[in-house]
Amino acid sequence: MPRLFLCLASLLMLAAAPLQAREQSDAPDAAVIGFSPDGRYFAWEVYGWDIASGALSAAIHVVDRDTNRQADGFPFGVVAGGDGGPALAGGFAADLDALADEPDMDALRADVRAGAKAKLDALAIGAAGRRLAGVSLTQRSPLDKKTTPLVFVVHPTLPSAIPDQQLVYTLEARPSPEPNDCVNAEPPARAKSVEFDVIGSRTWPELKDVARAATTYSWTMPAGDCAAGMWIADVIAPPGGAGGAVAVLFMTASWNSAVDSAAWHGLFVTLPDE
Repeated sequence: MPRLFLCLASLLMLAAAPLQAREQSDAPDAAVIGFSPDGRYFAWEVYGWDIASGALSAAIHVVDRDTNRQADGFPFGVVAGGDGGPALAGGFAADLDALADEPDMDALRADVRAGAKAKLDALAIGAAGRRLAGVSLTQRSPLDKKTTPLVFVVHPTLPSAIPDQQLVYTLEARPSPEPNDCVNAEPPARAKSVEFDVIGSRTWPELKDVARAATTYSWTMPAGDCAAGMWIADVIAPPGGAGGAVAVLFMTASWNSAVDSAAWHGLFVTLPDE
């Protein structure tokens, strides 16, 4: 009997709490395609099942290092939308109803890649970079906090007691604050600012921060959505070395009272020097 009263009390407390129920879902996946030989363009693919609309999405994105914006004609494919579901982008043609009625992710990805080939070839994209840091979305240990700053060096180094003589970079993403009580505030559509702060430190002959650079990214927030977190999956040096900048691939998660959602983004951040 005491256990029954405890259960009833718990249910009453949940009923009295603000509305915070969310529909949990898997995140979309991402795959790195590569860079242009000069490191100016960085391309990646995003694909997944849009649980809100019950349809597939798959698209290729290309960011331009000169502007930190999508290159002309991108994204290309089927992008996950809001309440309206997936939408066509970049001139890609597909039957959106069929993506829900007869879902075939492999076929959709192949069609998107084939349709984007001429555009990617025009930018000479295909060169591989070097992954410097990051955390896979599937990794839960030892690093499972999305806000943990990443610490990395550009060139390979031996783990030992000898101090590292190259700059050690710390990368941290800091989103602007959310509205007070965002869950019940139903905020309007807005651009949320995210600052990617990079600190260059030298450990020899003494531990010292010697340089700093910040890059601001604008994260589009639909009306009624609240930010749930961020995860930097990859920090990648362009071909030929870092060249003063690296590409960052990261995922943002948001939610409202109906459904969780997530999106992948890419940008270049500057590696400060002495």
